[in-house]
Amino acid sequence: MSILFDTRRSEIEIIKEIIEISNAGAKKTELLYQGNLSYTLLQNYLGLLLQHEILEERHIPTNGNNGRSRLYFTTKKGHTLLKDINQMMTHFR
Repeated sequence: MSILFDTRRSEIEIIKEIIEISNAGAKKTELLYQGNLSYTLLQNYLGLLLQHEILEERHIPTNGNNGRSRLYFTTKKGHTLLKDINQMMTHFR
């Protein structure tokens, strides 16, 4: 195990996971459960990633009661960041 990474996830690792989960589009509940995050923590990261245009929010029509579902997708800028994070993590492990 590298000195730089302990058993808890770093902020970079959490961001990496959120970007990966959002590649094909993800609802907030998917991000919560697959990312193993609290609601408050997810809200903070989503705000940051949306503000920096790493993720984008889209409203997709559904057959459900409200007729629309909010999904989060990784942007081109997000894919570039993910590639950079993966390269960085490879060099430090």
